[in-house]
Amino acid sequence: MHRGDVLPLVGSAASTARSIEAIGVADRVTDVTDMMVVATGIVAGALIGLPALHIGGVEIGLSLPVGVLLGGLVCGWLRSVRPSLFGRVPGPTLWSVESIGLAGFVAVVGRNAGPDFVQGLKESGLSLLLAGTLTVSIALLIGVLVGRWIFKMHPGVLLGVCAGACTATPALAAIQEAAKSTVPSMGYGVAYAVGNVFLAIWGTVIVALMA
Repeated sequence: MHRGDVLPLVGSAASTARSIEAIGVADRVTDVTDMMVVATGIVAGALIGLPALHIGGVEIGLSLPVGVLLGGLVCGWLRSVRPSLFGRVPGPTLWSVESIGLAGFVAVVGRNAGPDFVQGLKESGLSLLLAGTLTVSIALLIGVLVGRWIFKMHPGVLLGVCAGACTATPALAAIQEAAKSTVPSMGYGVAYAVGNVFLAIWGTVIVALMA
């Protein structure tokens, strides 16, 4: 067992109470959301992500999404350390936020990328689509091979890392649905944060250098 694991207990009230004292803290089912923690995490993350440096006309910063993600990671860690006092969010609430948020995210990405995607195909033809497919596929294949055979990572965690490195939230949802488990999210969070940080910082620099 590791810190943060949830162990279901079945038995009489007296027996489960004794077991809880020996094992850890009771994480009882609740229908109340700790909105103070949720709001604080979002606001604190936004304050971290909004500031940016302007160097040679190039804006370098973490961006708002990355800041909010970092705030969520910190809140999640604090929740694992103090589960009885910190950040209670019911399962149905998490499911609703994830489902609605993911649907909105995909819809906005499609709306914003649609005109440029069609215009790019008209100007560059299928070569643009083929180049993008090969670039992503080769990088993911190398990542899977290295993670599986060199770092000996758990397959579920490894696929979550690959989805996070690509900042592909829909991919994580598909992986979790296929695996019937939330284990892939263990690798997704860190890889997503690192990928977004490097994308926000170095992506801007590379585009400026190539311009």
